[in-house]
Amino acid sequence: MLAFFKGLGVGFLCLLLFVAGVVFNVEFLGKKDSNHDLYFSRNIEVSNTLKPDILYANINFWANENLSSKITLDNSEKAEITNIFNQILERSKKENFCSGGSFSLEPNFSYKDGIQTPKGQRFDANLECEFKENQLADFNNLLNDINSIIAKNNFISVSTPAIQTKFSKDTLNNNKENLYKELLKTSYEYEKTYSLDLNKTCVLKNLQVNTNANIAPRMLNAKSDNIELSSPIISEKEQILSAKALFICK
Repeated sequence: MLAFFKGLGVGFLCLLLFVAGVVFNVEFLGKKDSNHDLYFSRNIEVSNTLKPDILYANINFWANENLSSKITLDNSEKAEITNIFNQILERSKKENFCSGGSFSLEPNFSYKDGIQTPKGQRFDANLECEFKENQLADFNNLLNDINSIIAKNNFISVSTPAIQTKFSKDTLNNNKENLYKELLKTSYEYEKTYSLDLNKTCVLKNLQVNTNANIAPRMLNAKSDNIELSSPIISEKEQILSAKALFICK
């Protein structure tokens, strides 16, 4: 019976030693290994090029010298101004790439020594137009027709607009998606590179993307009596996407 209890005690002691060894290995050796884990971050930048796919221009209208110095307007003159601008709006509907078209007509005053003196009329209006490069001829036709309408009136003048370029939302969004994919691809390539260089297993832990990627358009001013605008020089622009990548190597 005594031998039985001795054997049981020895077995229990061996079990305690085994459990203690496991705890030591996990708590101490595991911590020792974790102390050798390497955490580091780096900036990653990718880019590609794209071309602006939209042309746009603002056509501005204002009071000519006659209207800007006319103290009062009778009803027939007001009707003439409204009729002329309605003709412009009707013409601009043909291509359907211009928006806007409301106008303001109000007295203009000068001020001296606190005294308000009428000096004429103020007229303001504009059309905002967006079109593709292959629609430039249509835009030129629109400008020439507007110029012909304006030539028949006694009150309104029109500007020859600057044509500018910009990117459509679809173009920017599609390009940014491509940059996201390229950013991930580059990050995972760094995983492999660091694993080989450090002889460790390196893993991408976090990728913090900077989504600010603005592109400035170019502008071309064109001024001519016979309106015939050319497309601005459309050059490729670089869009950049950057991120801060965190890696852990074990």
